[in-house]
Amino acid sequence: MATAAKNKKWLGYILYVVLVTLVLLYYLFPAEAVEKAVDNNISRISPELGFKADNIGPWIPAGLRIRGGRIYTKDTPVPPVFQADGIYIGPRILQLVKGEYSFDISGEAYKADINGSLQAGDEQGGSFAGELSFKGFDLAAYEFLAGKLKHRVTGNVNGNIVYDKGSANAGENGKAELRLTGGQLQLETPIFGISAVDLQNIDLQLELRNKEIMITKAELNGSELKASLTGSIELQPDMKLSQLNLKGTLEPLAQFYKNYPEIRELLKSMRKRVRRGQYFFAITGTLGEPKFRLL
Repeated sequence: MATAAKNKKWLGYILYVVLVTLVLLYYLFPAEAVEKAVDNNISRISPELGFKADNIGPWIPAGLRIRGGRIYTKDTPVPPVFQADGIYIGPRILQLVKGEYSFDISGEAYKADINGSLQAGDEQGGSFAGELSFKGFDLAAYEFLAGKLKHRVTGNVNGNIVYDKGSANAGENGKAELRLTGGQLQLETPIFGISAVDLQNIDLQLELRNKEIMITKAELNGSELKASLTGSIELQPDMKLSQLNLKGTLEPLAQFYKNYPEIRELLKSMRKRVRRGQYFFAITGTLGEPKFRLL
């Protein structure tokens, strides 16, 4: 009996200490210092970007919970480049013991579930790598994209992104596989009576090689149109000046002619440019001022 009472007493002490520690950790947690550290690391990756959060605090098991986290461009902070409802960052304890800065990440943003991992080679962020997968990303809710485009794009995106930034003397590499479903392009002003284009399904495969994005696969399969695109985008510090070198094909389907009979007569005048029912095109210029031409 005495032993049992003693054990209960010690258990009570332990629970008390744990609870007090958790309360102190919550109220004394250096949220501003953590926010500044995240902001500095994001700026190292891209100097024009910054970070803010509505709330940062400790989370059980060991880790951080970030609410209302926003990555923004310093010249135009609204709308943010990316905003998350909630993100949990948990350290991989065994890797930390070895001196490796490795973390698991999960959260919610734009109605999507996000999961992944982050690895930093050192405290200064001289090297950085990460992988993110997401499901159900709602393009209609992504205000940053809407602010950059004249037209509205809707649909859900699933995908996986891998990124690897070496030391200061090394380049940046990465790849992405994305799939858009239920997509639609809603034109700001109707063109030849067309106010919206059914995108339905788009599959993208991209590769980042230092300062160049290679589009290895971009295929559209819709009820009205089929299209494909390949080429490269040469990145510049000012994204609007990034150079485009893209080529593709566009194939109007029977449903397209049925929905827009007036377009048939216009396309008849372009028969010399049609091969096997496809129109071939190129996109050059820059992201800020793209130039489209039929081949």
